[in-house]
Amino acid sequence: MSLAQRAAREKADLALLTSPQAGEMLRLALNNRARVLSWRVHQRHHRPGAGVSVGYSVILSDHSDLYMLASTARVDEAALAASGGLTLTFDDTRVHLWEYPFDPELPALELASDSVQLGAFLGADVNIELLSYRPTRRAVLRIEPEHGEDLYAKVVRPSTQHDLMQRIRTIESSTIPSFSLLRDADGEVLSARGLILTHAASGVPLSRFYAQFTPNQLPEARSMLGAIERTLDSIPRTAMLFPRKPAWVDKCEHYAHAAAVAYPRGAEAAADVARIIRSLLSQAELGQMLPTHGDFYEANVLVNPDELVVTGLLDLDSLGPGRRVHDWGCLLGHLSVLPSLAPTRYPHAETLCSYWFDVLSSKVDPVALCASTAGVILSLVAGVHKRSESLADIRLTLAQEWAAAGEQILASSPAVRVIPLT
Repeated sequence: MSLAQRAAREKADLALLTSPQAGEMLRLALNNRARVLSWRVHQRHHRPGAGVSVGYSVILSDHSDLYMLASTARVDEAALAASGGLTLTFDDTRVHLWEYPFDPELPALELASDSVQLGAFLGADVNIELLSYRPTRRAVLRIEPEHGEDLYAKVVRPSTQHDLMQRIRTIESSTIPSFSLLRDADGEVLSARGLILTHAASGVPLSRFYAQFTPNQLPEARSMLGAIERTLDSIPRTAMLFPRKPAWVDKCEHYAHAAAVAYPRGAEAAADVARIIRSLLSQAELGQMLPTHGDFYEANVLVNPDELVVTGLLDLDSLGPGRRVHDWGCLLGHLSVLPSLAPTRYPHAETLCSYWFDVLSSKVDPVALCASTAGVILSLVAGVHKRSESLADIRLTLAQEWAAAGEQILASSPAVRVIPLT
């Protein structure tokens, strides 16, 4: 099936799961429990080529409220049935439905979401806060013990657990400050199938530095960028042994497809940006393969903004071999969109982004950096349309601007364009 065909199919699936027919699905799924009084779409999730999932807030006639999921993604249907879910067919579309937290692909989610069960597992009374949930993929929860410091639970597919724990151990054994796996009194890692438990890392997100930055603090901005670069340089070479995961920009056509599904009026522009990005990548110098973080943006970089040091790295799922320019592109791409989200909080983010781009252009090929940054921003278009079409417009425009900047640099004379050798 071509990208265009998949886009059309997933657009139809998303329309189905957000239409009045979704109410009929919910009524069928909950028929043996109680009557559905009301429901509303809470969140949409779309992975290009891998299906659409939608979460619903539902109120029943027995005065209970619950959170239901419907998905066209491939799931373990035996696990789905065992946990009380079911599969319905509408025309030729198979839709899987389940109640949170009984995700058929995340068997540890029930344990991680239940304060009684998890408290018994940890031997302490706990409060639990769900921080993020991507149906069938992963969830992150904060655990507040009655005594002691907060812990974090990451719920993953069991098939991915070993690799992620190895990545965490790699950073644990390095000089990079970060979080650590939870261990019992004998030093053994405390975990369950599909569940990774960790201590918290110190520091605050890098976005705190962004918020504090003013244009007269360029020396501090350079120092912070230097600290960030040293952190990347300190990722152990053993990370090169992990399977390589594609960078965000490597999947630019998929993210253009996702934008087309979620944000139809931007479909043509998104496809054009992806085309330009692919052209830029084919002509850019991407640099040598190095250990990389893989999802390197402000939420995953903890710092002490006063001392200008990195205090921790989070979300190590993509740690492994890659191109340094793609880590920098991820950093600049996310920094670029912050002013549109909170202009009063990040009044000088554009200045900081421009300055860091200038500094980084002496370290990596600026054409590659523009392409990578544009690819990251393109990946962020589909997820924001439900909040505001104007935000989706802004992100698509930003991606176009970064792609155009890459074209301008590429068209400049060799005397102007300097490609770093490392």
